[in-house]
Amino acid sequence: MKSWWRLFLKLTLTLTVAVGLVLVYLNANLTKQFESLSWAVGAKIFARPLELYQGAPFSTEQVRHELDLLNYRVVDQLPEPGQYRVLADALIIGTRGHVFPDGDEPARRVRIAFTDDQVGLIQTDTAESVDLIRLEPVMLAQLSGTYADRELATLDAVPPEFIQLLLAVEDQQFYEHMGLSWTGIARAAWNNLAAGRFAQGGSTLTQQLVKNLYLSRERTLSRKAVEAIYALLLDANFSKDAILEAYINEVFLGQWGNRAIHGFATAAQFYFGQPLGELALEQHALLIGLVKGPSAFNPRRHPERALARRNLVLDLGLAQGLYSQSMADQAKARPLDVPSGPADRIGRFPGYVSLVKRELTQDYSSQQLTQEGLSIYTAMDPQVHRGLIEGRQTMLERLDARGLDPDKEVELGALMVDIPTGEIQAVVASRNDRPGFHRVLDARRQIGSLAKPFVVAAALDMDPRLHAGTLVRDESIAMTDDQGRTWSPRNYDETEEGVVLLERVVAQSINQATVHLALGIGLDGILDRMDRYGIPIGPSRPPASVLGVSEMSPFQVASQYQALFNQGYRTPLKAVRTVIDAEGNTLTRRSFESRRQIPVQVAVMVDHMMRVGAISGTGQAFGRRYDQVLASKTGTTDDGRDAWFVGADGRRMGVTWVGFDDNRSAGLVGALAALPVISDAFAHVGRVNRPSALPDGLHYVWLNPQGQIVGAGCPETAKRPVPVAFDAVPAGQCSPSNSTERGGAWLDRWFGG
Repeated sequence: MKSWWRLFLKLTLTLTVAVGLVLVYLNANLTKQFESLSWAVGAKIFARPLELYQGAPFSTEQVRHELDLLNYRVVDQLPEPGQYRVLADALIIGTRGHVFPDGDEPARRVRIAFTDDQVGLIQTDTAESVDLIRLEPVMLAQLSGTYADRELATLDAVPPEFIQLLLAVEDQQFYEHMGLSWTGIARAAWNNLAAGRFAQGGSTLTQQLVKNLYLSRERTLSRKAVEAIYALLLDANFSKDAILEAYINEVFLGQWGNRAIHGFATAAQFYFGQPLGELALEQHALLIGLVKGPSAFNPRRHPERALARRNLVLDLGLAQGLYSQSMADQAKARPLDVPSGPADRIGRFPGYVSLVKRELTQDYSSQQLTQEGLSIYTAMDPQVHRGLIEGRQTMLERLDARGLDPDKEVELGALMVDIPTGEIQAVVASRNDRPGFHRVLDARRQIGSLAKPFVVAAALDMDPRLHAGTLVRDESIAMTDDQGRTWSPRNYDETEEGVVLLERVVAQSINQATVHLALGIGLDGILDRMDRYGIPIGPSRPPASVLGVSEMSPFQVASQYQALFNQGYRTPLKAVRTVIDAEGNTLTRRSFESRRQIPVQVAVMVDHMMRVGAISGTGQAFGRRYDQVLASKTGTTDDGRDAWFVGADGRRMGVTWVGFDDNRSAGLVGALAALPVISDAFAHVGRVNRPSALPDGLHYVWLNPQGQIVGAGCPETAKRPVPVAFDAVPAGQCSPSNSTERGGAWLDRWFGG
């Protein structure tokens, strides 16, 4: 017996030491893991903020559109943060505030008056005038390399009433127990015996956190035992507030495809599209009710169950005296009020977000973009994007009415660019916003007549004697290559005029005159300069390059037209403005870059020719819609396979391609299929005139229909920029001067025969 007793003592001692060592190891490991606990938070991509000041060109409706994108709620009383009230000629907004890269915007209540679709006086609650306010930017997407979606919240940012209700439902003794609730365990054990199976766990919040962070979800006694040990160790080493904050950010509350919704702050955005701090009592109750079973009580799939669970949570809070009976009754009387579709935190703007991601991968790794909580501020303008979307719808309806899209398969790529800075303000990459092939970046198609302004620019660059009034031959022409193949281009309307003004080559997109111009100046030199201007010519250097057989994406087209509209200075197109890390440090701020690509005098003269195109040429449906001075160019390829349009005011430029992915012959025309997209986009933004000031080396003259320089006030004259070498004629003199006539006659003979 003594031997057995000694053996028993030894075994007991050994087991005790072993268990102690295991507990020491577990404690050290658990402590280290929890102290270093961090969640992978994907980069947030933001649009530009809406800046409001007196005179800003925004109507009440436009500001409301932006507030709705930000999920502000309309109320009838004085608004709190995240709410606004509509008056006859004003809005009262409770702004949320935002920490911008260049300074903080405070949360405040402001009244904004509107007059004639412009912002009027902006005042605070104290009637103090405000020079400028910035709404927080719309979040376009949150990147994630994992299958989890997270919005982190600190404990002090969570409403106290939410925490009280959470504890009343999930763990009433949270601040008293040591990680385990013995009464809860006893109650669960009794219920499990009664049920004859493992049906209830009696877990505290601490145990739930342990399960989510460290253990599997299997329902076994061994797993529950480990969970209990971990909970005791966690409670012994860390404060209740630290544990509660971790729980609030980790708890699983739903699934969207392959994305898991973790944490109450994330769930508030996912189910309601609002920050947790802006939710009402009944919304708090709905989120807390999801803890018991996110799938079973999903308000979008099972609204009846979700409603019953929400009301049960409200009853539990009432029983704990957290609010009055009348408050509970009012909350229970309200509907679930959950939008039918999730508040899309993955991407409501897939075309633009894809563009941003490609731009970011030049400077950042996948880990940085998906795990380090970066904030990406872009130039995306929701108002411009809205215009592109409406223009897309107009285009699809127009093609459908004409029977040009019977199978609903026509596609498009469109973008809007700020001309001076090269910032991309909006992108639409398909007919339906589904992620996939990016037609703005990757669809390389023949550009058709979009090449003509660059042909004319090359000619003007090569010969300083040319100007808008130069006469160019418009007759049929045939060319035979080394293999004996004949190329005989024709005008789109199958007509010819003999001779036309050079500006009409651009404005009315005349094929034969373009070819005659290129041959007269020198085809090789024209092709060389086109290639220098960014129009790809290729090693075979086909003569048809002057009519647009070069293949380019809408992004590439926009890059080259940006230089043409920017007096010859090319600024690289970009979407990203600034990148901020999780600590608020600036990692990237895109610097302004610009280089000369086209001579300024050449770019300005071609620009004016495209203004004629917007008034009386192929783009007149665009130019005549507005009062401003605009410029445009249409493009159509053989058999209507591709339709293009480029349009610009004094600040912005838009490019659209429309066609079929299989490159079928479709009878599409730029003015019909592509123009409406950009035209409608301009309808949603304040437009300004194309600039009229001329650079050194150019001056304005008056041209008659024959392209001769005459005096101001003469019949049927037009004002155009020409090189200063061509002298202006005194006002009232309607015959060209001798020097001008001699120069014009020489050019007439050259091009007109």
